[in-house]
Amino acid sequence: MTPAYQTWMNKHVPADPTGKCAEVTEAMAKAFPELRRVRGHYLGAGMREPWPHWWLVDCSGAIVDPTAAQWPDQGRGMYEEHNELGPEPTGKCPNCAGYCYDHRDLCSPTCEREYVAYLNSPFGRWG
Repeated sequence: MTPAYQTWMNKHVPADPTGKCAEVTEAMAKAFPELRRVRGHYLGAGMREPWPHWWLVDCSGAIVDPTAAQWPDQGRGMYEEHNELGPEPTGKCPNCAGYCYDHRDLCSPTCEREYVAYLNSPFGRWG
């Protein structure tokens, strides 16, 4: 990472950058037009599943993640760029933990039937 990038990050990235990746990478890309903004998922040490994330890539393909401090491993994990040909997940299914799309609560009619049956069973009822 260049000293100019580090200086910019020291000045502009909040002390706790959690949840700020979209806005911070947008600002940094404006300051450094040679950086390409990337949307995808991050999976770090100790994480059970990847999280949606934004980061930057320099001309050599090196990752520049100004909000890496939000991750327990400080950004030493795996970055996976989102494939624009496929849809972006909007949530997780409470029945099977698979991805949901288009802001649906459950991933499929099958999971919906199973989840409703569970909720109506003695195991799924409160009190």
